[in-house]
Amino acid sequence: MTPLHRSGPAPRRGKRRIMSLPGVVKGVELRSQLEVWFAEELERRGIHWRYEPERIGAGHYLVDFYLPDLHTWVEVKGRYEFRDDLLLPNVAANLKRDRGERLFLVMEDKAYWVKPKTFVPLTHEEFWETLHNPPGELDLW
Repeated sequence: MTPLHRSGPAPRRGKRRIMSLPGVVKGVELRSQLEVWFAEELERRGIHWRYEPERIGAGHYLVDFYLPDLHTWVEVKGRYEFRDDLLLPNVAANLKRDRGERLFLVMEDKAYWVKPKTFVPLTHEEFWETLHNPPGELDLW
């Protein structure tokens, strides 16, 4: 794993594009092709998943994927915004405190293990490896 750093990916500036191309995996409608890719990868790896099953925390954040067998939530983002630097660590804190579960952020070119005070950058390969370690086993809070 690469060293810890204090913030997430560099937020994009400029006007937000709302256009994304939805898709369907196993009868579930997903909002973007990046989410379709992620769901198909979960299927290929035999990982059970649920799409946007509930809102988390006081901010009612709707995390994209819940992996119940791995006690893990995954937010898939094509565009990282300034508000994500605040919201995602709060969601991670809530999940750890209330459920003993983890949160990851997966983007097109890399991934992050979202923790209450930091983001741990990961390659996609490191993400898939870390995913199979139970919560607490590699916990560096």
